[in-house]
Amino acid sequence: MLDRGPTSRPAGLTAWAKTDPARDGQPALSLADHSVDVGAVAERLLGLDLWRQRLSALAGRPLNEPLNEVDVARLSFLAALHDLGKATRAFQRRIHGGAPASHTAPAWRVLGSGTYPGDARKGIVAALGRRKWAGWFADREAERAHWDVVLAHHGSLPMDAPPPDRRQWADAPGGYRPLEAVSDLRETLEEMFPGAFRENPTLPAGARFLHALTGVVILADWLGSDATVFRFPSAGAPTGRARIPWSRARAADLARRRFLEMSDAREAARAGPMAFSRLFPDLAAPRPPQDAVLREPPANPARIVVLESETGSGKTEAALLHFLRLFREGAVDGLYFALPTRAAAKQIHERVRGTLRRWLGESAPPVVLAVPGYLRVDDHEGQRLPDSHGVRWGESGEASDRGWAAENAKRYLCGAIVVGTIDQALLGGVKARHAHLRSTPLLRLLLCVDEVHASDRYMTVLLRNLLDQHAESGGHALLMSATLGAEARVRLLRPGERRVERSEIPAPADAASAPYPAIQTDLEERPRALAAAGAGKEVALRLVDFEADLPALFEEIVRATAAGAAVLFIRNRVSDCVEAMQRLETLGAPLLRCGGVAAPHHGRFAPADRRLLDTALEGAFGTARRGVVAVTTQTAEQSLDICADWLVTDLAPGDVLLQRLGRLHRHRHPRPPDFRTPRAAVLAPSPSRLADGVSPSSARKRRGRSVLGLGSVYRDLVGILATRAWLAGHEQVRVPEDNRALVEAATHPDSLCAFADELGGPWPGVRAGHEAEEAATGGGAKGITLDWRRPLPENQPDPDREALTRLGLRDRRVEFEEALEGPFGVALRTLHLPGWMLEGAEVADDAAAEAIEQRPGGIRFRFGGRAFGYDRYGLQRLGDRG
Repeated sequence: MLDRGPTSRPAGLTAWAKTDPARDGQPALSLADHSVDVGAVAERLLGLDLWRQRLSALAGRPLNEPLNEVDVARLSFLAALHDLGKATRAFQRRIHGGAPASHTAPAWRVLGSGTYPGDARKGIVAALGRRKWAGWFADREAERAHWDVVLAHHGSLPMDAPPPDRRQWADAPGGYRPLEAVSDLRETLEEMFPGAFRENPTLPAGARFLHALTGVVILADWLGSDATVFRFPSAGAPTGRARIPWSRARAADLARRRFLEMSDAREAARAGPMAFSRLFPDLAAPRPPQDAVLREPPANPARIVVLESETGSGKTEAALLHFLRLFREGAVDGLYFALPTRAAAKQIHERVRGTLRRWLGESAPPVVLAVPGYLRVDDHEGQRLPDSHGVRWGESGEASDRGWAAENAKRYLCGAIVVGTIDQALLGGVKARHAHLRSTPLLRLLLCVDEVHASDRYMTVLLRNLLDQHAESGGHALLMSATLGAEARVRLLRPGERRVERSEIPAPADAASAPYPAIQTDLEERPRALAAAGAGKEVALRLVDFEADLPALFEEIVRATAAGAAVLFIRNRVSDCVEAMQRLETLGAPLLRCGGVAAPHHGRFAPADRRLLDTALEGAFGTARRGVVAVTTQTAEQSLDICADWLVTDLAPGDVLLQRLGRLHRHRHPRPPDFRTPRAAVLAPSPSRLADGVSPSSARKRRGRSVLGLGSVYRDLVGILATRAWLAGHEQVRVPEDNRALVEAATHPDSLCAFADELGGPWPGVRAGHEAEEAATGGGAKGITLDWRRPLPENQPDPDREALTRLGLRDRRVEFEEALEGPFGVALRTLHLPGWMLEGAEVADDAAAEAIEQRPGGIRFRFGGRAFGYDRYGLQRLGDRG
């Protein structure tokens, strides 16, 4: 029956799957042919060594008994049936220009939920030939679980869809027979996968395995639906029986071209020795973090490694060495380098690209920048084509396959070498649509998380969940930090243990005396000491009252810049950042300039302008420094290679403060006489001023009384006071000698409880209230996590969960029909609105910007019924700033 093609019988009797936009939306690819394409891709993915290893581990298979050829054939057969519902009459009418109609809900009601009427269901199941494949499953529950996987290929299950009209599977008046189309499809796939029907044990049906398999099916559908690869018969592609070998060849070629299959790059990586002098010819010898990685046993079974070392000690190079070792051994197929900020991701992207190009030459896989708003792979900038989903990569389009993963944020993690923000990885571990398209491909990559902190419980809970997915599959992760508190370190090294008791956390004295710098794996009880990365530095500290002494501090900043100092001023809040810049501008301070325009550096700028600001900041604090002050937020505190002569900063938790101190004297540059030793001024409210924001009656923080973002941006007021007290008792911070003591004083739960008791007054209640809030925050985070231990239907997206806003899922992209001139002279077409700016507004999915005005130095517009402005100070909701 496979000899039949779209022309062997009337077109009205053929089940179609795809239309051709280039031919006025006419039917172009049959359901059978499209199913062959997707089945071929699924088969290829499941046949790749690491994909099979990871799935086998999640299935509980021993290393010597991985998924076999029969398993792969059966799973590919099922994946190819993903669009079974397109055989319905309603969908076929849609193909021919009719009303929209779902194709997943009708199939899921039959095969997944089992809620379709029994008599009608029997005919569909018979047409599918269930008697031939019923033995693939241990029981009906396992069978339905596999159909859940197959029918979630659009990113979630159609659980809210109403039951379909049973007439959709009945013969149509015009002669179209849905059940005959189903039988034809099944016969096609039986011929494609004859090995699926050989004797074999039943398919794995554990929840973890099925979650990972969901990502394989989604990716197979995305790749198999690419008409530039799996062309339509009208473009000369074969159909019917001839399409099966053709699709398999296309799938194999596609896996190589899009770097899902990594044999060429691995061969290049193995070609040379792991000699440090060859890998880093510009460095005289490995620094301690790099040496520690090089000394690890080649076949170390550890899955999670925590590397703690001071800022600027070479952790990035250590991470790349760790990746190269694992890659050469075949333990990983790529790397996801997760950074805390967009600016840091952009800067590290350049370093990773240059390093891999030097190591692997022309065989280097593409390096994707996974930051929404950017469109970059290697050194190519893509241009999104208007009125289409296409992207132009240069005039010749040479980066089309290399840039495939960069073209859509949902498939960032399908890339081979990817540098992006931690949010993009964490979205694979929450109940969001297409989460599995992120988390399953991530399993084959080394997950490297830079600048891990102890002071954010929400992110720690989400990261633990992601590490649980990763480690259970046999995947590898590297967590890097300037200093990680003992509590967070214990939690992250034991991600599978859903509750860590306080008794398992080292006592404060033991935690503070733990070695630093250090390395620890999930197989070890304590950190191992590393040698110090350098001579260290002693930072002279000064606490400044943020109200009484602030005017004098601004005058001091002006004098410092006049003396030639490069001053970095880090604020906790954007509003404070902008206000400080405006005050310094009135005093005539030489401010950071971008395109000749004075500006702050924070996260509320358009992507094109952020690139300009990042470059301006790096240049102002690079080798050609001169008297300048840059007022920034947290965007400047991590991963950027900037070197300040003097740091002025708002008070922050101890681990965050150490990151900021790392911006001081990173390199040996000539400095003004008064700034040849590192100095830092810390704006710090008095304890009584912080207590003013606490209600004694409830021992809780009053909303709207936050000082410098303390109690809002950084919520643990007792931890903030503990940091302040430690600083007040030290005229200088010795880096790295004092790192561990400062962080444990500011984050260890037992230390903070004792400190609150010592303070007395409302503070014990504040600490108890904060612990309750942390428990609720952790519970809120757990409530949105994608729990791979639970079945797929229990993990469906919940768009009403407010906690998702922490990862930007409610942010909105605003596109302007015509390019507008931004404050720095660059044409802008896109802005991103943070979800909180639209809180309480009713915004339709297709909402567009209105009342757009081009003004001197900026833009004004309305969106969702609210007014916004964008200028050299960044994006603001009008009325938020004077």
